[in-house]
Amino acid sequence: MDNRDGDFITINTESGEKKEAEIISRFTMEGYGDYVIYKLNNEFFGAKYKIDGDNTSLITDLSDLEKEALNEVFSSLEVE
Repeated sequence: MDNRDGDFITINTESGEKKEAEIISRFTMEGYGDYVIYKLNNEFFGAKYKIDGDNTSLITDLSDLEKEALNEVFSSLEVE
């Protein structure tokens, strides 16, 4: 991640392409882990993330409870 006007992450797509995404929010759900809401190509996404050394993995295969928590956080944000 770097700090320009805000926090950004570089996402490596399945096709090997690298894209920059703006981090909108980060939060921890006790007992489940760390989550991020980010903006990529003018769309918003949410994922769980794990940091391993210099690498951060985004996990999108989430339980219904995790999806509900992400939706609640997203709904509470004022995003443009």
